[in-house]
Amino acid sequence: MNTLFNFSRKLQVMLRFAVFTVVAGVSSTSLGQQGDYFQPLNEKMMPGFAADTLARVRQYDPSWLQPVRVELPTAGTVSVYSATPQPNAMFESPAQFSVNAGHIYRLRIADMPEFPGVEVYPSIEILDRMHPPDCRASDYPIPVVLTEADIREAINGRMVTNVVYLEQPQLAAMLDPLRREIPQSVNPADNALQEADRLGRPMIIVRIGGRTPSGDFMPYMYYGSGGGFDAGESIPIDTGVAKLSDKRRPKTSVARR
Repeated sequence: MNTLFNFSRKLQVMLRFAVFTVVAGVSSTSLGQQGDYFQPLNEKMMPGFAADTLARVRQYDPSWLQPVRVELPTAGTVSVYSATPQPNAMFESPAQFSVNAGHIYRLRIADMPEFPGVEVYPSIEILDRMHPPDCRASDYPIPVVLTEADIREAINGRMVTNVVYLEQPQLAAMLDPLRREIPQSVNPADNALQEADRLGRPMIIVRIGGRTPSGDFMPYMYYGSGGGFDAGESIPIDTGVAKLSDKRRPKTSVARR
């Protein structure tokens, strides 16, 4: 979980992200109630469907690239794919890059000291975007934190689905006045996207433990839906692959831990 601070002249604003986790095949305790509120979308739909539906309704600006920050348990590499079997860039963890809302991207996670020789291929489905001050986008990345427990579940053959949402400040203060991390999970039969929508604004669906590449004939959709990508000010490992989007915002400094 990441806590971000934006200091203005007279106001300190705290943005707090939280995560709902669903582990397929594992019984979990629901911390929230589904209630009478109905969310027609859910995390069990075909990957990319929810993001594409929201993009059609909200008409996102395709030139806007939302920063995302991927963090591993300690160290490792993060490769980013978008509708091509060759990665657009490879980073050392923590990795920060920018992508389009309304699209799905594939990641390759490797070189983790906790899991030598292991590769996992999570996907990130970008549901929404932030609205930062001008020229401050890189200071407001959406955090994707892959824990050792998540990766171990995936290695053991289970699908772990995380819904990252931006909390409503009123509910965050009520549920956690000391702002400590609250482990949150929902029963696999429930709608995690609906629960996240009840408590805040769903931003990303992270799926860990799905299909891994099985050769040169994988469908391109496996690698994402073709959204734009920008490595920002980070220095990616050169892959020789051109960036997908020429519509780039002026570069700003990337927030570092």
